[in-house]
Amino acid sequence: MPFDPTIKGTTARPGLISLIRQGEVCSCLRSKKIFYQTEEDESEAASGAPFWCQLTQTVIGPDKKIVGLDHCRPGRSCCETT
Repeated sequence: MPFDPTIKGTTARPGLISLIRQGEVCSCLRSKKIFYQTEEDESEAASGAPFWCQLTQTVIGPDKKIVGLDHCRPGRSCCETT
C-alpha cells in the first residue's frame, strides 16, 4: 500500500537527500529528483525510482552490482557514507 498522509499514525518516509545526509545510503547514489528538489520539498525516495551511481554513471556500481535504495547501504564494498 502506498504512503497516504491523510491516514493517522503514518509518517512520511525520508527522501534520497535525507537518507544520504543521515548516512543510510551511499553518497554516490543518484536519482533525477535529487537535482530539482530541496530538503523541505522532498518526497519519499521511491525504491522503484531510476537510480544510478555517480562513480560509474550507470545502474551498476563499481563492485559490478546493481544500484538502488535497497542495495547501496553501509556494508557494501563500494558504499561511501558521509
